[in-house]
Amino acid sequence: MWRFHDLLRKFWGDRRGNFATIFAIAAIPIVAAAGASVDISRAYIVETRLKAALDAAALAVGGATGQTNEQLQVLAQSFFNANYPASKIGVPGTLTVAQNGNVVTLSAHATLPTSLMGVVGIDTLDIAATSQVTRMGKKLEIALVLDNTGSMGSGGRMTVLKTAAKNLLTTVSAAALDPGDVKVAIVPFNIDVKVGTAYENANWLRWDEFVPSGGGGGGGGGNCHIILILLGLCNNSGGGSNPHAGWNGCVEDRDQNYDTLNTLPPATGGGSNATRYPAHENTSGNSNCNLQTIMPLSHNWTALATHIDNMVSAGNTNTTIGLAWGWNMLTPGAPLSAAAAPNNNLDKVILFLTDGDNTQNRWTTSSSQIDARTALVCTNIKAAGIKIYSVRVIDGNATLIRNCATDPGMYYSVNTASELTSVFASIAQSLSNLRISQ
Repeated sequence: MWRFHDLLRKFWGDRRGNFATIFAIAAIPIVAAAGASVDISRAYIVETRLKAALDAAALAVGGATGQTNEQLQVLAQSFFNANYPASKIGVPGTLTVAQNGNVVTLSAHATLPTSLMGVVGIDTLDIAATSQVTRMGKKLEIALVLDNTGSMGSGGRMTVLKTAAKNLLTTVSAAALDPGDVKVAIVPFNIDVKVGTAYENANWLRWDEFVPSGGGGGGGGGNCHIILILLGLCNNSGGGSNPHAGWNGCVEDRDQNYDTLNTLPPATGGGSNATRYPAHENTSGNSNCNLQTIMPLSHNWTALATHIDNMVSAGNTNTTIGLAWGWNMLTPGAPLSAAAAPNNNLDKVILFLTDGDNTQNRWTTSSSQIDARTALVCTNIKAAGIKIYSVRVIDGNATLIRNCATDPGMYYSVNTASELTSVFASIAQSLSNLRISQ
């Protein structure tokens, strides 16, 4: 009997089998820790995709004014689904939208099933994200300074430009909280810009370099100087002469350095011609006045779209005059301008597009000399607090066009005309007066 008691005592006192028990118990937190690492990494990926999709949805609905919560929910859901493909990610996400005045708040939620953390009773991980967009309420004036030279008629450039520009109008118009908060001007250019013959008697025009042609005006008579009439060399039999005959409404660069400034011309007759705009005659064979006219700032979106549709491509390139008149459109009191005075609640922006090198201005056909004028007007515009987006289409001086932009991120260069659609969409979105506030 004593032997049995001794064996039993030794069995209870033996510690050699405890290792397996201790390891089994210790393995639980080890497995849980490893599982946590895997599951948390998966959760991080899901959260990143969730937040990116939420921000895309927030920007989309932030620009949609006059919509109910239900309408915003539908719009946001479409953008959310496009950026958060639940079937590929394997974790469904839910989205909710609420608006309060100028603030739109979006929340997203997803539940991630764990793979190994279940051994410690954690079967799912809750992932949530919130995004808030504030409609800033700032007003916006935009001048579209668009190359309408002959080269824009090739490779579908003008066709794509028209579509892209009209799409931009649609986007920025939706960002206006009230009618008139966003206005757009259109400045087509080649070596000239066209103000239109309706301004023939404007004080800001000068005619000292204009050579009349034809016999129009004042009753359809000739175009004779009084001395020629007295000598019998000219007959004004049709009625009074018109010293502006043959003008099609185009103007050239102002005298240097006013060609790169927004100095206002005299409000009345008299004074120096240096700040006035020289009328450009439409000489035989000159296609540079075959332009669409300038359209001052407006929020008549239908009229703006029609004006863009009516643009035509002709003539040579002088980017300086296009930028100068874009600046005019944003300058209070300048010719044709409907611009408001600068204030903290107003952004002024030029979107400048060209597809080639400078080839001709009022004085020269030297590209380098014209480039110097363009560089100067770009510098002066930016110094006045106006932002510039610049777009190079296939050709043109990349350095000049890039440096004209307010910063490198506001410069775009495309190799095919079709890329303009996405470029203008990107610019339109940044112009839409929205910001992700949280």
